[in-house]
Order: sequence, then C-alpha cells, then structure tokens
Amino acid sequence: MIKTHKYKEKLLYLIIEKIPSMIEAHLQDMLQKIENFHNVIGDIEAYRTSLYSVYTTVAGILFKEDEEYAEALQQLEKTGYEVGLYFGEVKEMNREIFLQLTYSIRIYSFDYVCSLINAHLSEPEERSFLTSRFFEILNARFNSCVNGFLFAKDKQIHHLHNQKLSIMGQMAAGMAHEIRNPLCSIKGFQQLMKRMVLNETTNTNDFLNYIDICINEITKVEDLVSDFLLLARKGDSKKSNWEIVNINQIFRKVHDLATCFALEKSVTLHLSLPSTTLFTYGISSYIEQIMLNIIKNSISALNPGGILLINLYPSIDSKEAVLTFVDNGIGIPESHMNKIFEPFFTTKEDGIGLGLSICKRLVEEMQGNILIQSKEKEGTTVEIRLPLVSPADH
Repeated sequence: MIKTHKYKEKLLYLIIEKIPSMIEAHLQDMLQKIENFHNVIGDIEAYRTSLYSVYTTVAGILFKEDEEYAEALQQLEKTGYEVGLYFGEVKEMNREIFLQLTYSIRIYSFDYVCSLINAHLSEPEERSFLTSRFFEILNARFNSCVNGFLFAKDKQIHHLHNQKLSIMGQMAAGMAHEIRNPLCSIKGFQQLMKRMVLNETTNTNDFLNYIDICINEITKVEDLVSDFLLLARKGDSKKSNWEIVNINQIFRKVHDLATCFALEKSVTLHLSLPSTTLFTYGISSYIEQIMLNIIKNSISALNPGGILLINLYPSIDSKEAVLTFVDNGIGIPESHMNKIFEPFFTTKEDGIGLGLSICKRLVEEMQGNILIQSKEKEGTTVEIRLPLVSPADH
C-alpha cells in the first residue's frame, strides 16, 4: 500500500462515522422507489443493523495490507454469495427489488466514501488508489451477493419447471388413459359392425344399439375434453360473461336436479337456505357445476340410508356466502387428503378425477376458496366461500 497508511485511522474513523448517514440515504431512496418497503424488508431495524455490519467490514478491508486484503476480499465474496442465497431462497425476495436494493447500497456508499477520500487526501495517486480499491471491495461484496441471489432464483425456476413438466406428464397420461377407454369401445363395436356387414348377418336392432353405444362413448370423450380445457384455462373467462348471481335460486335448482341421484342411491338430502337472498358476482353455470360435482361425490360416498346436509348462509361478517355439504359417508383416507385436488386423482372405479380439480379452479376464479375436511368411516365436509355482493353495486 502507498502512503495512505498515515491517513488510515482518521479516514477509517470518518467513514465509520458516516455509516448511519449512508444507511439513512439508502433507506429513504428505497422508501420512495419501492411500495410497501417495510413489508418487503421485514424488520427494518434488523436490516439497518445488518447494513451497519456490512459497511464496517468493508471499511476495515479498505486499509489492509496487500496479503491480508486479498484474503479478506475472498472472504467478503463468500459471505456476499451466502447472503444472496439467503435472500433468494429464504426471504424469496423479488428479483427486481433485490437488484434495486444492492444497486442503491452500492451507489450511496461509493458516493459518501469517495467524497471523504477526495476531501482528506491531497495526492491524486492516493485518491485514485483508495477509490479503485473501494470500488473493487464493493464489487466483490455485491456482485457475489447478486450471483448468489440469481443462483437461488435459477434453482427455483428449474425446480418449478421440472415440477410443471411432471404435472403435465401426469395430466397427459391421465388424459390418454381416459380417452383410450371409450376409443377402444368405439373401435370394438365398429369392427363388430363391419363383420356383420361383410358376413351379411346384420340385425337392425343390434346395429342401432351398437351405434347408440358408440355415440355415448363419443359424448364421454367430448365431455372429458371440455372438462380438461376448462381445467387448463387459467383465469381467462371474459368478465363480460359475469353477472350478479342469485345463489339461493341456484341452490334450489341444483337440489331439484340432485334429488334423482339421491333416490337412486336411497339417501336423504336436506337443504337449508337463509331467509335473505344471497348474491355473488360470477357465472351461474360455474356455481351449478361446482355444486353438482360436490353433491354427486357426496352421494357416491354414502351408503343407503345416508344423509347429505346442504347449507347456505352468510358469514359472520356478512362478506361471504358460505356453502357447506356435510355427509356421513365413508370419508377420505388421511393419506389421500393432499391429493384430492390433483387432476386425474380418483379412488372411484368409474371416476376420472377431474371433478374436484375443476371445482377448485372455478371457485378460485370467482375469488372464492374451497376447504375439505374428512374422517375415514365418519364422513366429509366441503365448505365453499364466495364473495357476497349487493345487486345495487353492479
């Protein structure tokens, strides 16, 4: 190091004295540029203390002898990288915000320290040496910090990408399986019909029966594709299709439709509606489909003589409509609870496994939420909450 050692103590003292001002300038800059900065950063005092520690470490390295300096620089890079990993993995900070933070810290610290160097060193060579060294220290700390952060984010993206590919693979396999079943039936009956024609053994009634079976199987494929497209679509239903929906009215309509399912299974439906009419903003066909899916699931889980209680009521704060479906059926095994909303997951022999996935998708599109609680051999409760609105508001 050149002659700057004789100014070391004075400059080091002045730099450390300026650290609170550097931190305050940085914080004010971030408060202006980042909305809800306090929420983003968490504990502001802990952040302030952390910055003070970083600045004092950086200031201490500035005046080290060459061998110690090189070693300290390596350690600084290592620490910076670990901090970046922490902000990327644990804090899960937004990339743009993190880059803004590190840029602001670097700019204000460089500005303050260079001003002190220029004010207290007369020799241009000494000023240039310390300025270049300080720039190198800042780069070592914050470039490594950014590299650690970006590595963490890239790892997250890679994980999400693999997860997405896995889900897509499962859905594609499920879709292929469900389509192949009716196609096999159609192919089998068409081959049978062809042999009947070639062998001149055609029976009109049999022939028409086989055609009906093929049409029914084609309808199954059409329904499956429609459900799959509905599930795959992400929040792009046109708001122009949305309207004020009378939930009470839909409840009665669906209850009437579901009564036939209940009679076939010899189970009882109990419907409970509030004295006031509840409205939400959405698509009535969505709510019908959600309710029918859940009611069918509940009825299929009931033994003859079982009961399904269907309730509608406003939440305590009158901000949500609460729809509950309570059955005393076979329940859901605990090991299955974390999979019930996954596409193509089903425990039914004749089930496809899209019903609950679609319900969740539609409920969330209407800004609601769905919760399922179940105990094996005791029954299941499904609770749906949708935002309440007043017809006068729309």
